[in-house]
Amino acid sequence: MINEILQENLKMRKFYLSQLEEWAWKPLVKVIVWARRVWKSSLLEQLIQKVIGEKRYLEDEIFYMNKEFPEYDGVKNYEDLTKMILDFLENKEKAMIVIDEIQEIQNWEKTINGILSKYREKVDIYITGSNAHLLSWEYATYLTWRYVTISVFPLTFDEYCAFYDKPSSQTTFLEFLEKWGLPGLSLLWDSKNSIFQYLSAVYTTIVEKDIESRFKINKKDFFQNLYKYLFLNVGNVFSAKKITDYLKNEKITISVDTVLDYLSYGEDAFLLHKLHSQDVSTKKLFSIYNKYYVGDVGMRNALTGFVYQRDLGALLENYVFLVLKKYGFSVMIGRDKEGREIDFIAEKYGNRIYLQVSQTLLQPSTLEREYASLLALKDQWPKMIVTMDQPWSSFQWILQVNILDFEHVIQNYA
Repeated sequence: MINEILQENLKMRKFYLSQLEEWAWKPLVKVIVWARRVWKSSLLEQLIQKVIGEKRYLEDEIFYMNKEFPEYDGVKNYEDLTKMILDFLENKEKAMIVIDEIQEIQNWEKTINGILSKYREKVDIYITGSNAHLLSWEYATYLTWRYVTISVFPLTFDEYCAFYDKPSSQTTFLEFLEKWGLPGLSLLWDSKNSIFQYLSAVYTTIVEKDIESRFKINKKDFFQNLYKYLFLNVGNVFSAKKITDYLKNEKITISVDTVLDYLSYGEDAFLLHKLHSQDVSTKKLFSIYNKYYVGDVGMRNALTGFVYQRDLGALLENYVFLVLKKYGFSVMIGRDKEGREIDFIAEKYGNRIYLQVSQTLLQPSTLEREYASLLALKDQWPKMIVTMDQPWSSFQWILQVNILDFEHVIQNYA
């Protein structure tokens, strides 16, 4: 029964499957990244089933290794991996090579680079990893131009509705905003206790396996408290001064540089996303006025709780940010010379969109503030305000979009 549910739900992630198929048989390594438990592995399994069903490959032409399976514990370095793949390729005219959680293998890039160089005409290579360290600069140097990255994000609201067969409504959206988007939640009983236990367990796995053990975190209690503090302040301006003030208030003696290192580890594991500020006219980047958003709000809520009045505005911003990233936009915070903030500047293929996010525009002061920032912009790029208000509307070419429709609207700009 679970397998049937799994296969049915995976159809809702066709956006990513189509990306994988688009790059099939290109002489590039397909690198699939994001945090744990977004079903990267299941997408690969579905792709394998699809290519076998379409007779593009025979089963014995597919090399599949999931490094989390105990039978592969002996594959510790690139020498072990190279031998396995070369043995597999012997006497084969073509092969699909799929390696899951490859970051667990020391110097894996040497194997992949060598196999691609020598057998480019007969191999199609897919690898996955659960942290950004998978493509840190030294690995990218080895792979040079030979890879393409596909980021698999947690569920968006549209996918959530499809997974749970629920209507697109504000009630459903608030439910979504509380537990958000790990696909594995669809296999659990729909109880808040079991859901939050699962999310807490996933968070602990990421912290212990992808951060603490990898980066040798010594001050684990401080690390945990720092992340809880940051999760409680999602979308707020976060500067070195704020860090210093936080450390003083907590009577903690630790350097700001160490704190910034700790936060960068969260970026590596896709728990956090740091967003820089940009001058909207000069495109100059500011070293202050940065913000952090979380990779999955459900995990954040499992650690901090979800308080409607406290969290709603920030989590709306977080959702808009992740949808923009899913569709390939680079995203910045905007500030103009008057100090007004634009929540997001989203750019793709040389095109730009300005976005403000607000829970409601029903208060005149809020309406004036949100529109003022966009009306002050004198260029002709699209401008929109994302809100929970109904219905759609526009004023002076500024589009007001309901949050339920946001993913559908942004696809038209992607």
